[in-house]
Amino acid sequence: MELTIVVVEDEYKVRQVLIDLLARFCPGVKLLGEASNVDEAQELITRLRPDLIFLDIEMPGGNGFELLARFSDPFFETIFVTSYSHYAIRAIRFSAMDYLLKPVLIEDLQQAVERARQKIGERGRAGQYGVLKENLESKGCPEKLVLNNRSNLEYVRTDEIMYFEGDSNYTHIYLRSGKKHCVSRTLKEYEQILCVEGSSFVRIHKTYIVNLAFAKALERGEQFGLVLRDDTRLEVSRRKKSELLSKMR
Repeated sequence: MELTIVVVEDEYKVRQVLIDLLARFCPGVKLLGEASNVDEAQELITRLRPDLIFLDIEMPGGNGFELLARFSDPFFETIFVTSYSHYAIRAIRFSAMDYLLKPVLIEDLQQAVERARQKIGERGRAGQYGVLKENLESKGCPEKLVLNNRSNLEYVRTDEIMYFEGDSNYTHIYLRSGKKHCVSRTLKEYEQILCVEGSSFVRIHKTYIVNLAFAKALERGEQFGLVLRDDTRLEVSRRKKSELLSKMR
């Protein structure tokens, strides 16, 4: 399947390096055009209707998110290409969207293109962009998490999540309603985006991340345990005990 693309990047040299890498290392990709600012990009994307855009976040005259906001029903996939920006990267990851950090590595680029190729044609893309916008506007922990369940995308409020259970390359997500999701994403990935300062989520074991908003009691003894509101008991590892106690205080 050939992917048609547009590259949106304000720095000419950076843009040309990315275009060269795509041409040399990503077969089946056809460049339709390139743009250096938001207005140029909007016109180009509307006229050429690419499958995929590589989008810089910070540009003169408007950023990449403002460009996306101009499309009420996006018909394309997006891969953000950016220097490290904590608030933006976290919102992107919560929304299950893809990004590359500058300088772009060949292997990362190839993997991102293949992920985009697999996602082309999926439904729910407009909702995914909507969640990204909401998460960028939230002041604390992003409010929604996008779960890619292979057949579809689901949108879950973070304050509805009780805990995560890791299972090799998969993670089971347990909600307050009793519903359970299984996604092909590791627990480590969720730890990186959820277990940060000011968040109610904490890793308590190699198998578990818990939302402390649902914690009911701590069980002390030979095996330290955390009991949730629905009486689920989760084991706490010795290594994570002090971190959990500190967070609960």
